[in-house]
Amino acid sequence: MRNPSAYVVSPSDQRGLVVITATMFMSWMVIVSLIRLYMRLALNGPFGWDDLAAFLGAILGIAHVGTIMHGVSQGLGRMQGAIVTPQSMAAGKALYAANLLFLAGHCAAKLSVIFLLQRLGREKLYLWWCKIALLVTSVWALASILANIAWKVITGVDVITEALLVSISIYLVWGIRMQWKQKATVIFAFGTRLSLMAIAICRQIYLNDAFSHTDLSLDLSDSLVVTEVLLHCSIMAATVPCLKPFVIAFNTGWGQGIRRNGDPYYGASTSASQPQSHSRRDKTLNPMVSREPVPRESEGSDNSQRMIIQETREWTLQTEYIEMETRG
Repeated sequence: MRNPSAYVVSPSDQRGLVVITATMFMSWMVIVSLIRLYMRLALNGPFGWDDLAAFLGAILGIAHVGTIMHGVSQGLGRMQGAIVTPQSMAAGKALYAANLLFLAGHCAAKLSVIFLLQRLGREKLYLWWCKIALLVTSVWALASILANIAWKVITGVDVITEALLVSISIYLVWGIRMQWKQKATVIFAFGTRLSLMAIAICRQIYLNDAFSHTDLSLDLSDSLVVTEVLLHCSIMAATVPCLKPFVIAFNTGWGQGIRRNGDPYYGASTSASQPQSHSRRDKTLNPMVSREPVPRESEGSDNSQRMIIQETREWTLQTEYIEMETRG
């Protein structure tokens, strides 16, 4: 005997689609957050403000899903005619709380990226742009949560801030003497947030369509699905620039063979990393990207400059000589 499904997706009931999307993307987000936690504990700690903001966003994302689940249990995503009045009021309150948690979690993900960008640069103009992005994002979040602002304005500023973050990452590597492939890697890591702009616009389109109909509980289901995708992808995208050390830690080198110039891969890696042993150790164990000229010898080192977040260690060798005098 088959047990009846908890939620059956039908034209009059879209709750199952909301539940599946929310739980699936939340699971992926939690896995990515745990990977970031492992990296900071085992690979390239210590924790920074960017990590705290990312973990705060993950907590808010989980709370958001819990609130959505409560709203769905009260009839959110179902035809309004099949919901009694007390349930309809409870679903409306849950939706309002979920929207606040969505804005807070999305803002935390943005702040995580901004704090990470601040750790990667030293130039005054660059840091000034980071502070502007931090200020705009904070004001946007506070105004969206505390004030009664239309979703169109919230989405518009959201898209602008995402474009600003990607532009700052491009400015970060634009004046640095390094291979274009390495620059493209950095830009791609932060440029994953460009996809969030398209998701935010798609969400706004669904919101506009929902508010133009009378059955708001059912018609909001599409926007709820896109909201889950936007929130959890935003939190995961904040960790993408930090994933390279995690991938390298599990890279066995199998199948890499030799490089095109005929030198062994690991041999070239060792020789390229030798000059780094005399460099000064950074307190945060993260690379500080500056616009100082880079020696030509370091431009060809593929392995030493690829990691977006690196750890530099310094060893000092001291030798003492003791002379013994003989007494007659």
